[in-house]
Amino acid sequence: KIGTNLGQIVLGIGAGLYFGSGNNTLLFIGILLFAITTVFSLVTLPVEFDASNRALKWLDKANITQSEEHAGAKDALKWAALTYVVAALSSVIMLLYYVNIYLNRTRD
Repeated sequence: KIGTNLGQIVLGIGAGLYFGSGNNTLLFIGILLFAITTVFSLVTLPVEFDASNRALKWLDKANITQSEEHAGAKDALKWAALTYVVAALSSVIMLLYYVNIYLNRTRD
């Protein structure tokens, strides 16, 4: 979380808040910090899916849900895990966006 917040601040400063000339070095540092958080979000995807699967097995074993509730719990856990996929995908897209800004600035 710290890396994401710090990366966003450095990206904003480096890009000159998307106006003016900005600072390419700060922008590059911000991209590196943001890339670290992007890699982390991608690495944790299997862990999140496994956690949802383990939670479902635990619900079965502990007899907490009835048969009609089981399908709803399975669906909820599936969508909970998919929120991490969406977060990772948006992080990759934002990283590519920032890299594009950096590449366009270094060409000028």
